[in-house]
Amino acid sequence: MRVLTWIFVPRGAIWLIGERRETARDNGFAFFAHLRQQRPEDPVFYVIARDSPSAAAVAELGHVVWHSSLQHRILMLHAAVIANAYSIKHMLPSRWRPGAYMNQCAWRVGARRVYLKHGVHLSPDAVKRSNGGYDLVLTVGPQETQALARTSGYTSTQLRQTGLARYDNLVPERPSRKVLFMPTWRRYLVPKLFGAGDNALIGYEGSTYQQFVHGLLASPDLAEALEEHDLTMLVVPHYNLAGLLRPEHLGSERISILDGMTADIPCLLRSCALLVTDYSSVQFDVAYVGAPVIYTQFDRDEYAAGHGGTSWFDPDRDGFGPVVTTVHDAAEAVAAYAGQGFTREGTYTDRVSRVFSHSDHRNCARITAAIDSMG
Repeated sequence: MRVLTWIFVPRGAIWLIGERRETARDNGFAFFAHLRQQRPEDPVFYVIARDSPSAAAVAELGHVVWHSSLQHRILMLHAAVIANAYSIKHMLPSRWRPGAYMNQCAWRVGARRVYLKHGVHLSPDAVKRSNGGYDLVLTVGPQETQALARTSGYTSTQLRQTGLARYDNLVPERPSRKVLFMPTWRRYLVPKLFGAGDNALIGYEGSTYQQFVHGLLASPDLAEALEEHDLTMLVVPHYNLAGLLRPEHLGSERISILDGMTADIPCLLRSCALLVTDYSSVQFDVAYVGAPVIYTQFDRDEYAAGHGGTSWFDPDRDGFGPVVTTVHDAAEAVAAYAGQGFTREGTYTDRVSRVFSHSDHRNCARITAAIDSMG
């Protein structure tokens, strides 16, 4: 099929970029936008579903390929580079079985597979060369690189400290009065297969997670801090937990719940004055911008046992802000940072410099050079 369809594809090294089939707002889209600007004549394409809310934004840049279309299937047979922010599986046309593609097609076609990533890997155990089979994995600095080298099976030539593509767009938009709350998900809070509605999670009701998150959003202490310092809090629940936080759970009109699937996450990260999170890797984006972070690690042992695993990053030792475990202390920490103008302490700034190899806005250029260097 590759030989028979050769006449229908553009000449040159074809690069296919993507994220999840319906998204274009992470490292995939940031890298694609860079390539369209810097290499407009090259056959670089973004793969996305035609009915995606992000489709129009991609189409404005040109070279869009509709997921699972005939064009998509043909280009997959000719691509020199396939790069995704989540998994190469998201790049496969529907009805293409991942196992068959990886075992029978990928090595024959010879496309170089690039893991653009969707964040810093806090748990290196989650990355295995035997699963992804990438030719290039991006990292942000020496600590992450060394952790992945110890456990992932990737070599020093396959792990490259380029930084992440979306960091190029992280230009601070301050002063700001916006506090961003982005708790991550728990693998052990899984959707039920039957009954109780599509959004039901096993063990969610009454869980430590629910008690803290709902308690914080309804907290009179938090409401007072937001009012006293003229702040707003924007809540972005993980998409796996969408629909479980509702307006009636909020204790202040200054708190808003956003749709995690449609919210402009890059804009939120570069414009927030402060991030409140538990374990989410967006902490690195906010730290890169220069804003402080508050860690609400109310269930550390439970999270480590059921979801987190081992990590090279210890918030107490390496984190970019204070660690709290109660709703009261979280509200107090928000008020304290507001009182000092959201200035990050020097200790945390020093930690940021140790995590990142680069603090500029040339990450996409380094990623492009790293891919080119693979030959």
